[in-house]
Amino acid sequence: MSNKKQYRYILVIEDGKKQWTVTLDKSKYSIGRHSSNSIIVDSKQVSRFHATLLRKKTEDCQSFWIRDGDLEGNRSHNGIFINGEKKIEYKLNHGDIIYFGREVKGIYQIFEDNYNISFYPNNNIPSKKNDINPLQEQLENILFASEQNLQQKLNNLDVYMLASFTELNPNPIIEIDCQGIITYINPAGALKFNNIKDLKLEHPILQGLIHNYQNQNQQKKLLKREVTVGEAIFEQYIYHICPKKSIITYLFDITERKKSEARLEYQVNHDDLTNLPNRNFFTKYLSQAVINAKNQDYLLVVMFLDIDRFKNINNSLGHEIGDKLIQDFAQRLKNSLSSSDLIARWGGDEFTILIPEINNLQEITKISEKILKTFKHPFQINGQELYLSASIGIAIYPRDGESAETLIKNADVALYRTKKEGRNNFQFYNPSMNFQASLLLKIENLLHYALEKDEFVLYYQPQMNLKNNKIYGLEALLRWNNPELGMIPPDKFIPIAEETGLIVPIGEWVLKTACQQNKTWQDKGLPPLRIGVNLSPRQFQEPELVSQIVKILNETGLDPNFLELEITETTVMQNPKLASQYLESLLKIGVHISMDDFGTGYSSLGYLKNFPLHTIKIDKTFIKELKNNPKDLAIISAVITLGRGFNMRVIAEGVETPEQLELLRHLQCEEIQGYLLSHPLTSEEVEKFLQNPPYHYF
Repeated sequence: MSNKKQYRYILVIEDGKKQWTVTLDKSKYSIGRHSSNSIIVDSKQVSRFHATLLRKKTEDCQSFWIRDGDLEGNRSHNGIFINGEKKIEYKLNHGDIIYFGREVKGIYQIFEDNYNISFYPNNNIPSKKNDINPLQEQLENILFASEQNLQQKLNNLDVYMLASFTELNPNPIIEIDCQGIITYINPAGALKFNNIKDLKLEHPILQGLIHNYQNQNQQKKLLKREVTVGEAIFEQYIYHICPKKSIITYLFDITERKKSEARLEYQVNHDDLTNLPNRNFFTKYLSQAVINAKNQDYLLVVMFLDIDRFKNINNSLGHEIGDKLIQDFAQRLKNSLSSSDLIARWGGDEFTILIPEINNLQEITKISEKILKTFKHPFQINGQELYLSASIGIAIYPRDGESAETLIKNADVALYRTKKEGRNNFQFYNPSMNFQASLLLKIENLLHYALEKDEFVLYYQPQMNLKNNKIYGLEALLRWNNPELGMIPPDKFIPIAEETGLIVPIGEWVLKTACQQNKTWQDKGLPPLRIGVNLSPRQFQEPELVSQIVKILNETGLDPNFLELEITETTVMQNPKLASQYLESLLKIGVHISMDDFGTGYSSLGYLKNFPLHTIKIDKTFIKELKNNPKDLAIISAVITLGRGFNMRVIAEGVETPEQLELLRHLQCEEIQGYLLSHPLTSEEVEKFLQNPPYHYF
């Protein structure tokens, strides 16, 4: 006869509604929701074929391995987590906890046959118990019985088996009398708690047992509690045996289970990328903070923060760099605030901040300014220097809302206003913003159908050379004429088109329409002019951009020399190296390239030499204050001088008054565009303008 020990392998499954035990005596089991599985778990958290159990033999033992999905390589939706860690395939050990979903879990147990048989229910017998350990379940079945039934149960057990159970059981079992003297401790208990006889009732395991015994509810013979001994956590079952006037306690080490639950709890409430609290945690925490603020009568502040134009960076540089930027951004944000403030990653490039016990609006303003100042310095990512800015929306309790949901919503509304008005700033919520937010939502919905309903129209603004007073070019400007809302300004719908991606098909329509119109004018015998078309940041990142432009030029028959593509400074500076490559490709097809809104981004003048540009357009914000601001004069003078040195044309945008014109002449700026020359014109108005241009100011 072989002396080799025989073991029984058991899996106890709990799905939030019931618990049952499966004795694993076959070599393979499939686990899932589908009725064809060996072990069926009827829960939506479980995939149809979620996992596979395989018995594998080694030289000295055998055990079960668990694999995510089926044997054909198909994985489950949620995956499997062993003791809190996600696994594809794993060798199971005694006590391992397997999570198939948030509420669906199982525990794997290995016991010797000579003492476990009587303490396990049959395969697949449902149990209403909440505890995952089957031995604990059997103890409750026995110990909750009446004393008469208990005696009957014990008489039915083999005496040797019962003695073997206590002595060989790996879980501590201890008995004390009503004076607190230890009358029995099994080997596992003596090994686990080697100082229990010295500490006696002062030991954590025995503390309070006599008090509980003296004050116990006579109807409740079994008590259950958790006890911490050092770094270990035990689930303790305490049974009072009245005839013997003794107390028996059974202990189960649940340390790993608690650690797994803690890890899962952390994962549920924290963001994997930044380790900041997530939306779920923030909402719950804010709800409690609102209650506290109401009870103690103080203000609290909710901020909604968004990284400006982060999608452009993510699309152009890739998600790996985008993720690193998010991490560094989150760290800077954390460093800029107090340890009492709560920062959470709401999702994507959005963050939320809770600042408790604020005294006044000035304090909020200072905090907001400090946050924005934190991002003035560039981020260093993989050898690249990248600049970020942020927009902030602010809501204050109780002025802007008395619930967590309302405060978050209104802070988000204020954030939207900040982004609309130029970004890199902050706005306090006010009720009028809700109407504007509703209007913007309506605009977004209508925008999805504007192209197919032919609601877009192009206007054209002339550009003049001051040396010879000749019109040499036009800039195509997009307008949206909606039947319900009328003419919608570009600053109302272009940002929405950028965020939704609709700017790509819209931009293609603009490019094709402008080229076709320019060719039509030339065919009518009008002087050939170069037409400028703005490329959005989203368009500039499209891999098929160059081939798309070539196709449009071929279809319309327009000479590439008469097309000028306008790209903003911010667009090219997000990734200067990649932008330079794109611009070189565009240059090869023969089109002209212009840098629009120059001076509003974060590039230095020295960067100009790195880009194959034909034209620089000085942003209208510099022209507007030209008369009263010497610094703007100095900037424009430097740009004109540098542009001339690089053999580039320099155009001043937004020229509206004769005084601005004279100052620009004095600075030797050769080309202008603006209302002083002409408002944007329809295609028909352009023809009349070119035939009889108004030169009364020139």
